[in-house]
Amino acid sequence: MSSRVLAVAVVVAALFLTGCNTTVRGSGALSGVPSGGPSPAPSTPSRAPESSASPDATPAPEVAVFEMGETGTVTDEMGNPLADITVADAVQTPDPPDTFSDPPAAGTFLSVTVTVATIGEDVFTVAPLDFLVRYPDETMIQYGEGSTGAFGYDNLLNLTDLEPGETTTGVVVFDVDPAVSGKQVVYSDLAGRVLGAWIVP
Repeated sequence: MSSRVLAVAVVVAALFLTGCNTTVRGSGALSGVPSGGPSPAPSTPSRAPESSASPDATPAPEVAVFEMGETGTVTDEMGNPLADITVADAVQTPDPPDTFSDPPAAGTFLSVTVTVATIGEDVFTVAPLDFLVRYPDETMIQYGEGSTGAFGYDNLLNLTDLEPGETTTGVVVFDVDPAVSGKQVVYSDLAGRVLGAWIVP
């Protein structure tokens, strides 16, 4: 399957200075890009559907879809790899993380482990609010929405500026409806555009 290309914000400043010209390519089985980062050769963009939007508007990025445990590689606009993002270990449970935490308001806590490793020469900003859960009807569940019990988990992902060569791993927890199937954990930019999605088994 051909690799998928999508726009992503690397750091807050980059969002405003570059207009979201960075991209993410996958290195998982669903994307067809080898582990260790994509080729710097630019990919051919997919044709966007016709729209009445202003021609100056930034087009919506193509969303790469991964299996849980696969990796998306963030690149700059020239295709140079900056960081690898992996979402893994999806666990759904109706139980709070400890006896002091509230149970999930929607019925289930969904936790995932996010690992981000810089593979370029620039600082890469990681934030738990970059990750959401998307239902098939496009409903979005934000990190921290619902029960405060989501913050009772150990090793939560923190807002972090990663220096070149650094790696961080942390847990992100969502309060979700157990009756909804086909959930995805998605990675988005500050404009709220979905950039990549990991299928929840």
